[in-house]
Amino acid sequence: MTRMTRTALFACAAAALLAVQPARAQTLDRSQRPVAPPAAPFRLPAVEMRTLRNGIPVAVIQNHTLPIVAVRAVIDAGPLLEPADRAGLANLVNGMLAEGTTTRTADQLAQAFADIGTQVTPSGFTTIDQNLDRALELMGDMLMHPAFPDPALARNKANTLANLRRLREQPGFLADRVFNSVLFGPDHPYARVATEQTVGAVTRADLVSFHSDWFRPQNVKLVVVGDITPADAAARLERVFGAWPAGGKTARYEVPAARPSAPTTIYLLDRPNSPQSTVRVGQVGPPRDTPDYYALETMNTVFGGLSGARLNSNLREAHAYTYGAGSGLVWRRPPQVSTFRGQSDIVAAKTDSAIIEWLREVRGIRGERAITDTELSFARNNRTAGLPLRFETVTQVAFAIADLLQNGIPTNFYDTYAQRIGALGAADLAGVATKYLDPQRSVIVVVGDRKVVEPGLRALGMPLVIVDENGNPVAS
Repeated sequence: MTRMTRTALFACAAAALLAVQPARAQTLDRSQRPVAPPAAPFRLPAVEMRTLRNGIPVAVIQNHTLPIVAVRAVIDAGPLLEPADRAGLANLVNGMLAEGTTTRTADQLAQAFADIGTQVTPSGFTTIDQNLDRALELMGDMLMHPAFPDPALARNKANTLANLRRLREQPGFLADRVFNSVLFGPDHPYARVATEQTVGAVTRADLVSFHSDWFRPQNVKLVVVGDITPADAAARLERVFGAWPAGGKTARYEVPAARPSAPTTIYLLDRPNSPQSTVRVGQVGPPRDTPDYYALETMNTVFGGLSGARLNSNLREAHAYTYGAGSGLVWRRPPQVSTFRGQSDIVAAKTDSAIIEWLREVRGIRGERAITDTELSFARNNRTAGLPLRFETVTQVAFAIADLLQNGIPTNFYDTYAQRIGALGAADLAGVATKYLDPQRSVIVVVGDRKVVEPGLRALGMPLVIVDENGNPVAS
């Protein structure tokens, strides 16, 4: 085809396109908003379970769209299992796993990752099919045979201590620390935080002992998602992890009960010259396996889960007390309880006014201000419409399944998720708010300039306790 011929054909095509455009414009009714078709029902592919010979369960989801496989390890070896006088030990152990093994230095591990073009961590990776075996070998080596070299431990401890010093300058960290301490008790595991003393006391022997106790097959679960069959996944994992010996201890999460609820009290931590008050408001919630889970999450979407929710609309939009306010549930592995917590940074001089409005919104979501059809519809759609996007890649799916396993939730959780959310009514949301949120028995923590905020807080007529950063009362 000559250049002249191609030019003539392009000209004819352009003319034809222009000829049909006026007709298309005439048929488009711009006075009517386009109606999107109903979203296709979301369905996560089935999770198929296998078990290695040493008892490690393996969750597999097949996705043969691309030659990619994502692997994640769920290890029950967290901070709740460390001694109180070694708070920070679990995080140090996890941070040290990639610092070298008994057969590879950290530099050799980094070179091996570069050779296959995959960043392999002890907790997982995503790679192409042809590199799966090599990546599994590196991951298994870090998980099962860490060396815990002394120079790397010294560096990690120094970095941890420096980060702790920075955190203690952050009002949000201080507010969370006080909140957990007064809600659960200063000696409760949820109130435990690493300190310079506990981290400084950690030795290499502590790391070796913690790893030997908890990094065992009975505390491990594996997730594989992608271009692989369950049989192939189990066979490949068996070659790497099948000989991992049992022993050590079995992780159990039975923690002390929270403090009994008390009349709403304000706990004030003085932070002189702070232009804002960092506020936390909340109380203890139910375990993650409660039947009220769906209603609670949807209720919180209306109350404080989004920028357009009631709490932010009140404190930011209506009153300009803050740049933003929100709330959420901190879920833990059953049978542990959850925490319902709201947070915001408030203009110091308006701290008392913000708390008044905050508690008004709590009373409102309990039924004093009925949840509208618009709020209900928006909350239900927000919880469900984005599900396909959250499970778009094999990596996202692997993380989601790992999260379910980590929290002791059945892997078929998402099979009925959308239907359960869609069946909720306004009365269901108000019901769980009434059941779990009590403005008369809440914990309120304020980290701010005492000389500015204390007079207004005392005028609210609630008990007010001056505390230190550990949540302990101090002489006022």
